[in-house]
Amino acid sequence: MHRYRISEDSLLIFEHIIAHSTNAIFLVDVHRHLLFANHSGEILFDRLIASQQLADALSGNVPVLDINDGKTPRYIRPHSVISPGPGKQPGHLFIGTDISAELIAQREEFHLRRRLEQTLEITDEGFWLWNIANGEVSHNHCFSRIFGFQDGVLKHHERDIFGQIHPDDIRQFEHALQQHLRGDEPVFSCEYRLITSQQKSVWIQNHGKVVRHGDDGQPVEMLGKIKEITEKKRYEQEMHKLAWQDPLTQLDNRPRFYDKVELARQQNPGSGEYLALLYLDLNRFKEVNDELGHSAGDALLKEVALRLRNTIRGHDALARLGGDEFALLISHLGNNLQTAKNRVAVLAGRLLDNIGRDMPLDNTIVNVTSSVGIYLFNNDPAPVPELLHKADMAQYYSKRNHCRWMIWSPRLHEEQSQRDTIEIGLRRALDNNEFYLEYQPQYSRGGEATSLEALLRWRDPNGRLISPSTFIPVAENSGLILNISEWVLQQACAQLRNWHNQPQFDKLRVSVNISPRQLKRADFLKTVERIVLQSGIDTQQLSFELSENALTENLPDTQRKLHALREMKINIAVDNFGTGMASLTGLRKLAIGEVKIDRSFVLQMAQNSDFLLTIRGIVAMCQALNINIVAEGVENSQQFSTLSEMGCHGFQGWLFSRSLAPELLQGVLQQPPR
Repeated sequence: MHRYRISEDSLLIFEHIIAHSTNAIFLVDVHRHLLFANHSGEILFDRLIASQQLADALSGNVPVLDINDGKTPRYIRPHSVISPGPGKQPGHLFIGTDISAELIAQREEFHLRRRLEQTLEITDEGFWLWNIANGEVSHNHCFSRIFGFQDGVLKHHERDIFGQIHPDDIRQFEHALQQHLRGDEPVFSCEYRLITSQQKSVWIQNHGKVVRHGDDGQPVEMLGKIKEITEKKRYEQEMHKLAWQDPLTQLDNRPRFYDKVELARQQNPGSGEYLALLYLDLNRFKEVNDELGHSAGDALLKEVALRLRNTIRGHDALARLGGDEFALLISHLGNNLQTAKNRVAVLAGRLLDNIGRDMPLDNTIVNVTSSVGIYLFNNDPAPVPELLHKADMAQYYSKRNHCRWMIWSPRLHEEQSQRDTIEIGLRRALDNNEFYLEYQPQYSRGGEATSLEALLRWRDPNGRLISPSTFIPVAENSGLILNISEWVLQQACAQLRNWHNQPQFDKLRVSVNISPRQLKRADFLKTVERIVLQSGIDTQQLSFELSENALTENLPDTQRKLHALREMKINIAVDNFGTGMASLTGLRKLAIGEVKIDRSFVLQMAQNSDFLLTIRGIVAMCQALNINIVAEGVENSQQFSTLSEMGCHGFQGWLFSRSLAPELLQGVLQQPPR
């Protein structure tokens, strides 16, 4: 170092600078006696002496002096050098710089940053800062947990992060990100799946925003946060299932099915391509439910749903509408009507074959059947429920006509309109006294009238007679048969009471037809008991006629009710016997007193030997069980003679008398039968 002598004027300048310096400056000798100091230095020297920190300050080993004596400045950065004087022992030149404000600011910043980090760590969100230029992503621990990082590092490269995005979701992620980076969207927002380091699939919600741009205006830094939403997505999926799926079978429900039909119709406007709606239900579902329990019924529905799903094609739609009702939408049937009919007929046959196969349920084998109603359409703008109603109507007629499947046609529509008209008329008929009863006599082999069957008749306000074969099925299906049947029983009992004091009628029994719906009612017995007591009749002169099908449904309940009727002295007869599924065991268990052979067997027994054999079998069975046998539909003397020889006890038909009003019966009963 070169040493220069400076003038006294220059020394004065240095002294002036030192005196006004913001730094504390002082000079001490080897014994730490103060030799020189500016004002700040003199004050600091005294504070260091008082706090016993002078030695530390002069040692040069302490980076920052903390003089905690309540005075300012508090924090000093010391700089001490040995300063040898000319011909003297070396002393120490000390320069102290006040860094209180700087250090306090740094510490406050540190505490703020620490509090922010702690806050971020206790949240369930992962925060990230992406340096777009070098691809580094800084993040918190929650971010690491979500991505499955276990290295403890809070900085990863973008390739490690983007590489975990589910392959099916990467496209939507990139699209949302690029939209924001281009400035098309103010905020980046996307929900997508990750495949974590542990091969676990999780849903996340990611939001971010560019927070810094380069001089060229390109994004440089992006800040954001992520949150795992797997449970939220699972809940949404459950809600979606509840809204759009049948919870038992996992098939589409009615609203979802309607949407799919509407969508299929919109996708091919004016194309002429046929679509088909198929409607079906299960014929023995209630029986399975009643006999095996609801769990078996549920298992049956799930098995049927599986068989239907395995039968249809991938682009077709299948739904459970409720109960045991299913609907299908069949597409891609072509533009030719006959071709479409052929294709859907083949599919309907396969569906019914698969449903009809034996099903093992609860250690038993169950067999159910169904009928399919089909509506084919291509440019029908009607609401979807109306389209499905046509398939439902076709199914109704397929069951009624004992067909496996039926396609809707305008003829069916006309029949439906007729049914609707009849139903409206039935709702009016009771109030307007349009119903009345006629009675058809029943005779013994000796020609004696033994009973009268009450038969319902309906004359509308225009004087037109409506056939029972037309209005009875409508009444059954609509439920109106319940009120009508109760009215019939009341009228028949009242008429029987009127005949008690008339010599020709006082021994006659009156038979009343009981509908299957009426028998199923929980209050059926109470209703019968009330009507019988009110009329004051002798119940031994009352007989109930029930169809075979009514007896075979819910056998335990039917058995209980029929035994109660027998205890009331009411006779039980099976009507139209031979057309249903009643068995020998069933007749014995149900304590049946009379069997009426169906008129279809009687009318054709001369032309059909099988029918004649059937009648002989029925007579033999009833004789073995000591059950009274009545032949219906006897129209000529040859039939009467043959049936008498077989062993029939009673006869009913036009050979003897048609059904007549009560006031016309007296003349008929006075005449012997032909």
